[in-house]
Amino acid sequence: MTHFEYSKPTRMGATSLSGNAVLCADTKTRDLCARTLAQRKLPVENRLGSGDFDPTSNKIKVMTMKVSKGLEFPVVALPGVGHMPAAGEDEKEAARVFYVAATRATQRLLIAANGGNSFSHKLVN
Repeated sequence: MTHFEYSKPTRMGATSLSGNAVLCADTKTRDLCARTLAQRKLPVENRLGSGDFDPTSNKIKVMTMKVSKGLEFPVVALPGVGHMPAAGEDEKEAARVFYVAATRATQRLLIAANGGNSFSHKLVN
């Protein structure tokens, strides 16, 4: 499970969430992450397509790993890495997509790999 630190805006200045992104391996995980963040009353932007992205919005950006290519965020969370690759997906392709997602982070990268597959073991070892 990925946790974001968040504090409400104060008189001294607003807390920015615009640098946070959650990059998911598939659309099911993307939608689950977006719903969970919204239920916790965090501002979230669920990127469903290329026109659904505002880099200036003060929201946590949630999208799939594939559509994150070319973007950069100070803080990136990668949930569900322990379940990669998906059934029927090539491990080399999953590694390539993971690399694209991981390199979107410019300051901090959070990886949730709570699975026992060979892909997550390679990350740990």
